[in-house]
Amino acid sequence: MNLLEIGRNKAYWMLDGVKGHKVRDYLNTISMYNSGNKNEKEIEKYQEKCIHKLLNHCRKNVPYYQDMLTLKLKEWPVITKAIIKENRQDFISQNYNEKDLISMSTSGSTGTPFVSLQNIGKKKHVNAETMYYMGLLGYKVGQRIIFLRSLVDECSKTKFQQFSQNIYQINCNDLSDEGIENKVKEIEKLSKKSGAFLIAYSSTYDSFRKYFERKGYEATRNCKILGMVAGSEMLYDSTRKSMEKAFNCKCVSRYANEENGFLGQDYTENNVFLVDRADYYIEILKFDSDEKAEKGEVGRIVVTDLFNFGLPMVRYDTGDVGAFTTINVKGKNYLAIGSFGGRAVDVIFDSSGRQLSPHAITNAMWRFQSLKQFKFIQKGEKNYEIQLNVGSEKIDEKLLENELKNVVGIDCMLEISYVNEIPVLASGKRRYIENQWRK
Repeated sequence: MNLLEIGRNKAYWMLDGVKGHKVRDYLNTISMYNSGNKNEKEIEKYQEKCIHKLLNHCRKNVPYYQDMLTLKLKEWPVITKAIIKENRQDFISQNYNEKDLISMSTSGSTGTPFVSLQNIGKKKHVNAETMYYMGLLGYKVGQRIIFLRSLVDECSKTKFQQFSQNIYQINCNDLSDEGIENKVKEIEKLSKKSGAFLIAYSSTYDSFRKYFERKGYEATRNCKILGMVAGSEMLYDSTRKSMEKAFNCKCVSRYANEENGFLGQDYTENNVFLVDRADYYIEILKFDSDEKAEKGEVGRIVVTDLFNFGLPMVRYDTGDVGAFTTINVKGKNYLAIGSFGGRAVDVIFDSSGRQLSPHAITNAMWRFQSLKQFKFIQKGEKNYEIQLNVGSEKIDEKLLENELKNVVGIDCMLEISYVNEIPVLASGKRRYIENQWRK
């Protein structure tokens, strides 16, 4: 760490101390329950206490749950994004002012745009989760982080914010050879002095892998990346190895979402995620019922967020699928999720033939929060279709057309169609970006 980074570190923890050491306390708790320091019985007792407190809060303060008579979690309903969107005000806790809650927008990485709300205490838990999981790669507060992501106004940081937080953003929409070369140059510029950590979509890393296989690894020689994190989709083993070779550091895959936080991260086995049991109670339920799946059986990943009291998410169906397994690390067993899936995407191209990040499409959908579901299909070189499940809501088609044409090309032919449901594949995954033209 350089002097400026050390200064940021000390300033952050000093401010946290003034505010009651909340983030540090949460970080200690996350470490305690995820690092093998507690046995299974102790973890279960801790989670039961958190669940009891959360459900009591919901019955007293959240209209949607005020008729619940039991504190047995398994008897509470499973909810989805669609249910929350249709009953939004009933899910907001009455002892919070909505304007004081923090909006967390997801662009729709499972095909459903969504905005959740978090109370400040929950947001501090997410901050602690970030520090814990980044810390497993060697990160300390104040060090530089580079995000490769599809940028829209809702998630962009100003230059001052990037400097003050030491968190820099690089737009990853253009994944052509030239686009990747420009991004590598920017990564080198941002990392060459004191190093940086790199976070990106798995699909972005996969595009980098294909580039490196064609062009070689010379372009990254002067980059100083200290660790890499992949998210949003499956990180293929070949992609992980290629990125580790290119940047000479460890690359891990993380399971996280905007509405909750960091649900897990892989460690010894690729794409087998050690579960964050300090902040979440996770169930895997059968596809055709809300019954518990057997260990090793693939099912729906359902999350109870233990610390969001603003808009509680109790038994929230994430739209992802996986199976529980056990991982042994240094003689200790950890609960983990394997056989992971849920967000199926294809590579797509703009009307000029340049490869695009699929997240360029999902982020173009940020402002259309009334949508229930969407699916974007490339049908030809310049031909595209957007399928919409809107329910009773109306969509500004002209605005939608402009947003998408800004991504794929103003000369494209875009068809807008309406459907009652975006089907789920036999695997349980929902394909929200599909290329029917070129595979």
